[in-house]
Amino acid sequence: MADIETLPRQRTYLPELLMTILLRMVAAACLWFAFRIWSDLIGYGSAGALRIDLLDTDQQAAVATLAVLYPVAAIGLWLRGSWGPVIWTVAAMVEIVRHEGHPGGLASAMPTLAMIASTVLVYLALRLTLWLKKPPKDEPKFADR
Repeated sequence: MADIETLPRQRTYLPELLMTILLRMVAAACLWFAFRIWSDLIGYGSAGALRIDLLDTDQQAAVATLAVLYPVAAIGLWLRGSWGPVIWTVAAMVEIVRHEGHPGGLASAMPTLAMIASTVLVYLALRLTLWLKKPPKDEPKFADR
């Protein structure tokens, strides 16, 4: 019977695990926002009041941009690509500018803006933690000769 060599067990680094969980949660939220925006664009959501042909030009540009950015950001965040957080940041900035120019101002979008701000703070805290304390590296163990 042949001996089965097993790979050494890798240690789980808690901040890295928390970062993965955060990015996957933000990816799911981006996908939800994308579905919501697309349903509004085609007239299915919001009782047809936010169809793209009924919006003014600035809102059309912002909503069309978000309809593309949110699914791309969701893929990048889920796969932990280095471009995922960048695309999400651009989408968050477009979302803020979109609500700033919307009638009713930023007050009507407070839950969305609060979620964006809290996500940015948690992301920056985890990124700072990962930058300050690198995970311990396992030294390769060689057989004694």
